[in-house]
Amino acid sequence: MHWLHKRSQAGQAVVLVAIAVLFLTAILMLAIDGGGIFLDRRQIQNAADAGALAAAELLWSANPPNYVAMHNQALTTIAKNLPGTSAGGISPVNSPSGGSPWTIGAFTITVQATSYTYQVTIAHSHPVALAPVHGFQSTITLQVEATAQNANLPYAVVLLQDQSPYSNFNINGTPGGITLQYAGSNPNGRGGIFSNESIAPGNGTPSITFSPSGAAGDLWAVQEINSDRIALNVAGRVVGYQNETADNLPLSASHIDFPNYPEPAPPAATYNGSTVVNGPPTYLCPGQYTNQIVVQNGGTAVLAPGVYQVQANGVSIQGTLRTLNSSDIGQNVCGSTLIAVPADPGVIIEVRPDNMAGTTTCNKHIFSAAATSTINLTPSPKYFNISLYIEVMPNWQTVCTTQPLGTNVVRFSGGACYSIGGAIYGPADNMVLTGSGCGTGVGQIVAWTLLINGNGNVDETFDPSKLPYMKGLIQ
Repeated sequence: MHWLHKRSQAGQAVVLVAIAVLFLTAILMLAIDGGGIFLDRRQIQNAADAGALAAAELLWSANPPNYVAMHNQALTTIAKNLPGTSAGGISPVNSPSGGSPWTIGAFTITVQATSYTYQVTIAHSHPVALAPVHGFQSTITLQVEATAQNANLPYAVVLLQDQSPYSNFNINGTPGGITLQYAGSNPNGRGGIFSNESIAPGNGTPSITFSPSGAAGDLWAVQEINSDRIALNVAGRVVGYQNETADNLPLSASHIDFPNYPEPAPPAATYNGSTVVNGPPTYLCPGQYTNQIVVQNGGTAVLAPGVYQVQANGVSIQGTLRTLNSSDIGQNVCGSTLIAVPADPGVIIEVRPDNMAGTTTCNKHIFSAAATSTINLTPSPKYFNISLYIEVMPNWQTVCTTQPLGTNVVRFSGGACYSIGGAIYGPADNMVLTGSGCGTGVGQIVAWTLLINGNGNVDETFDPSKLPYMKGLIQ
């Protein structure tokens, strides 16, 4: 019996050793194949990220977009990040997808461009070393995606209405006009006016002026109405444009999709009831204003840095609205004495549109600047260099049906003096600006339509370094 017991123990040991070998082999397989898969995935993810970012930089390099240049930039960058590969021999076509998928070595590349993003997908069959020994497949397919955003619209005025033939830009008044000033250092940094539909110049001579001449941008339109084209090309009507030729205004362009810029969240602080300023400087603090902000004639409202969300009845400026400056040093600002003007004194004002019952004009909550008003707003990179953010009203395309559709929030009267360094962003809003008495105007306008009203001149000072900055990987 003793020898039988020993044989039984030996048999058990063999089984245990076999199980241990299988277990250790599985661990080894996981370590070798798993580690290889991890490193391979990380490498192709890095390549996809780099390719998407490189191509996204070119999204606004030309209008219409130069997709061939974008795709070549993506392919070259991807190949640099995948050792042993080359993008030579691939000839992308001038379309958002470029004719992809393409093959670079053992990698399959698919791309897709939109108005604001560039996406790269890379698929790769990764060979595995030990898995086939145990009956598993000899390769595993890895697939990664990267999407880079570039929402830096390189125009002074961007008009997005695209539902019907319409003069998205119009000047009502003689000799009313607009001066498009370029404050950037790059003479090819764009500027000017872009419209998804048509651009009408009004009757002034000139009615659209670029300054400095030949270096402040152009006019671009996707669907120019013939009568508007004739008016634009009247001698002296538009002066100082950059790349266009006489009798050929505006330049043709490709449609820009409706943007979706993020809206910074306001702090939790809530201010109920109307906020009325009617005397010496009154310091307002960031937060949620449940009712209107009114600055009466002769009053001064000073905004501490931050986010101001006005949830009802809009903003009415008859006096002065400004951000902090050196005259505020020593004053009590939101509970503490101001020792120095902050390095970033920027603010963003967010207005929630609404509609009167029974109407279709969507003009209940407006941002108005009276003839007696003075507005000086410094933008902040933290808030994407947007000074005034007009929210998109829910169901606006079915509620706001008065032509040209859209909300009607931004209303600046003639004589208003405004220097708004950042953008006025209201992609669904029909904005009205009237000739300003002074100030540098607005850094950028993103609107549904824009009407220049009255007999004065509107200044638009465009600086690419202060554009709403939304670049980088989003996936």
